[in-house]
Amino acid sequence: MLGGLIVVVLTALMASAFINRLKRKKPYVNKLVLLRLFYYHLLLSLVYFFYARFNPSDSNAYYYKVEIFLRGSTWLDFYGTSTIFIEFLAYPLVHFLSFSYEACMAFFSFIGFLGFCFFYMFFEENIQFRPRIAGVDAVYFFLFLPNAHFWSASLGKGSVIFLGMGLFFWSLGRIGARKFALLLGLIIIYHVRPHILLIILISTLLAFLLSSRGVSPFYRIVSLALGIVILANIFNNVVQMVGLEEDITQVTNLSSRAFELTKATSGIDISSYNFFQRFFTFIFRPLFFDAPGILGLIVSVENFIYLLLVLSLFDIRLISFFRDAPFFVFAGLISFITVSIALAQITGNLGLAIRQKSQVIFLLFFVILKFMEFKRFSALADRRRILRKYG
Repeated sequence: MLGGLIVVVLTALMASAFINRLKRKKPYVNKLVLLRLFYYHLLLSLVYFFYARFNPSDSNAYYYKVEIFLRGSTWLDFYGTSTIFIEFLAYPLVHFLSFSYEACMAFFSFIGFLGFCFFYMFFEENIQFRPRIAGVDAVYFFLFLPNAHFWSASLGKGSVIFLGMGLFFWSLGRIGARKFALLLGLIIIYHVRPHILLIILISTLLAFLLSSRGVSPFYRIVSLALGIVILANIFNNVVQMVGLEEDITQVTNLSSRAFELTKATSGIDISSYNFFQRFFTFIFRPLFFDAPGILGLIVSVENFIYLLLVLSLFDIRLISFFRDAPFFVFAGLISFITVSIALAQITGNLGLAIRQKSQVIFLLFFVILKFMEFKRFSALADRRRILRKYG
């Protein structure tokens, strides 16, 4: 426990130094907000930690397998993709630095926090008008929703892939100046979930074709059709391509009780649902009518917010928005939809759906923020036209 407290203090100092460095390079960075975000993230990591101490969880399994040299005696014996990669990252912490389980949890929580920092910068750089939700700055409102923090604050895939996603999409806004960050994000996503990387790359290509004005309509249509065909085949074959069946079995066995909603006695089996039921369940459930327990009710509140926000997209102005939307808006939207569809089809229960959704939900938040911004600017433009005409 002492080792864990020491790492918490060290990561707090690292977070402060990282935030200060960001502020020097990016004047728009709000230091106070990011510091509050770090301690909020730390609080939810403690919630996860105390729950995991008394219930089977992924984090316990990862640490135990590394501690007993399950895959071999050397660090390279643990190198691989998916579950093995998390063990590979934990190996030097456990065997070179003698980290305890608590210390590993604190370190991986810091990794998840870095993901939030990059998503924060992605929002700040690309949202000119700051819309408000319930009187709160919408960017901050989304950043402090608890579900993504809970699942990215522990020793596991959630924290690592969240960092990879944040790096990748932050880099899309300034690809020329952020090649290294883009590459690092791609490498991280590949090692944690290879199938997700493949889907994101194709989604990004489709986004380029939909938004680029330098591509002739013929080549755009042909490329778009090819991309859709390839993407459809990925959905049918991704499990066999990356050996995900074994991975899902491990996750189900090791972590199905790591959170109240994933318990066999309270979770909801979605394996028999049709395509649309799975997709809706993946994004919006549990809702209040099927929320298991107190934690389920908390998640239901957040899911209800998602539902209201998505309903706000059903607006005739959405057509104009997408007609003029920049490349990375399409990239975020298509990646969110395609990854959600893929994960919804291979996720067997509601608990896993809640967990997997946290990896991509910030892409939906970004699209919603951009549309809110678009509606605000449209309203101001209409007002100026009226004033010019009748003023």
